[in-house]
Amino acid sequence: MSARAIGVDLGGTKALACLVDEEGGILARATRPTGRATDPRRALELVRALVAEVTPSAGAPPVGVGVGFPGLVDARAGVARSSVILDGWRDVPLAAEVRAATGLACVVDNDVNAAAVAELRARAGDEALAGPDATMLFVAVGTGIGGALVLGARPWRGAGGVAGEIGHTTIDRHGLVCECGRRGCLNTVASGSGVERALGLAPGTLAAHVAAGDPRAVAALREAARALGVGLANALNLLSPHLVVLGGGLAGGGGQYLAEVAQAARAEAFPEASAGCRFELALAGYEAGAVGAGLAALDRARG
Repeated sequence: MSARAIGVDLGGTKALACLVDEEGGILARATRPTGRATDPRRALELVRALVAEVTPSAGAPPVGVGVGFPGLVDARAGVARSSVILDGWRDVPLAAEVRAATGLACVVDNDVNAAAVAELRARAGDEALAGPDATMLFVAVGTGIGGALVLGARPWRGAGGVAGEIGHTTIDRHGLVCECGRRGCLNTVASGSGVERALGLAPGTLAAHVAAGDPRAVAALREAARALGVGLANALNLLSPHLVVLGGGLAGGGGQYLAEVAQAARAEAFPEASAGCRFELALAGYEAGAVGAGLAALDRARG
């Protein structure tokens, strides 16, 4: 029997745990609701309960736990630095606390970095990601916008551990105030919450309005896609990646959304920066964050 680990995707509306094997297969899953008030104490309670629920009653125990956290993370130290999604988080030694609560070794990373790990596994064999200089930009577009950089088939966290935060890049320095406190972040105009705010919709209802054919919502989503494309053009000029992958709830709208984003990005970027770049929807699926966190825990256990 192959080794198994537990991955937990700790999000703004839910915590999802998956027991995964070395191939990224899901052997068990469980969820609990969260919310902005999910502080470190409550999060630890949820992680402990989820780990207990998905741990098998027979056979070898999991080799570890991986946690994908919605915010800034020092992955080397296992510290959750801060979050604009969950309140009350500042320099929390989350890996050590999970280890103490569960008895299992723990790794912590940004949630989108974890999803990118699962995406890499789903794209095994893709020649664009095979070389030592292969570059993928993974962008999760939902309530907010998160990003992860992959260089040479490994997540690139940068000197401070927070590389990839494309949602908090400024595209209008006189724009709306973002939850991070800065003005004109991409999040304010291209995220689900940004569109809902502009239309006066209740949080979390944009997808339903689009599915129902609400013309204002459909038009606003197209404009958000174009705004995301403008933001991505900056990343294309900076990185000239081989692949841009869009995941998350808004990207779940499918090919038309992807086409709008790609068209805007190519129109704004240097042709040389975008010519060799593919734009594709994510393959890893709904559980990507939890699966990637579990795979990271397996990787750490192998040393």
